[in-house]
Amino acid sequence: MKQMEERYKKYLEKAKSVIRTLDPKQNQGSGPEVQALKNQLQEKERMLHSLEKEMDKTKGQRDYEEKLIVSAWYNMGMSLQKKATEDRLANTGTGQSFLARQRQATSTRRSYPGHVQPAAAR
Repeated sequence: MKQMEERYKKYLEKAKSVIRTLDPKQNQGSGPEVQALKNQLQEKERMLHSLEKEMDKTKGQRDYEEKLIVSAWYNMGMSLQKKATEDRLANTGTGQSFLARQRQATSTRRSYPGHVQPAAAR
């Protein structure tokens, strides 16, 4: 009985020592080291958060720049097309009406060699 009681006390002391090592309140020896690691972890998390914000801002700015480039390209194309149309209209006979110009364009199409006229027009 006495041996069992001693074994029980030994096991109890061993359990208490394990609890002391695992309990952060009791474990004062590694406190500064753990606190330093926690501080480093918090600093890295703050840095990561700021880098993510900066990445989102840069992505938004890049998207905006792409939209501006596409818009400028579209506007340039439209202005060049408008200018080409105006030049074509200026080079055609200015004294002629629209219908006269259409008749002239049709007659020049029929005068091409190898042009086959539809059977209904013959």
